Amino acid sequence: MISLRTYPDSDAFVRREDSARRSLRDSKIGTQRIDIELVEQLRFQASFGRFSFTIDEPPERGGTDQGLPPLAYFVAGAASCLMTQYAKLAIAKSVPLASMKAVARGHFDRRMGGAFTDMIYDITIESPATEDAIKGIAREAESMCYAHNTLRKTVHMQTILTLNGKRLDF
Repeated sequence: MISLRTYPDSDAFVRREDSARRSLRDSKIGTQRIDIELVEQLRFQASFGRFSFTIDEPPERGGTDQGLPPLAYFVAGAASCLMTQYAKLAIAKSVPLASMKAVARGHFDRRMGGAFTDMIYDITIESPATEDAIKGIAREAESMCYAHNTLRKTVHMQTILTLNGKRLDF
């Protein structure tokens, strides 16, 4: 089983955070701040608190190939935001996960003025939990994920969910 309790009482923290979020009746605005600085050519150094990462493009697009391109971070951020909600809900509902993996794909129009046309997440879970429990987590995770909720307003979002080798419709 995946350890969803890496830190002492993390499951209690997740349950408290989930409960507090559900009880919000008035709009509460949150903020994510990322500081980004140009290093050279198309390479940037980004930081979030004590963490940092490199953003770059491959040489054929004018970069130095020393980091992931911006759209890779975009797709990874959106997908990992959703997966975080799955994990939080599994903790809050005491649903064991043996493994959870995702393949995220974002299709976009490369022309000037283009945009993403769709995002597809293939989420594969191994768990002794029932199909209904995993489907419930999937539905709820999508409603709780800020990235998913933002993107689905303009982009076709699709989640393909597989539990123990069986595709689930939810």
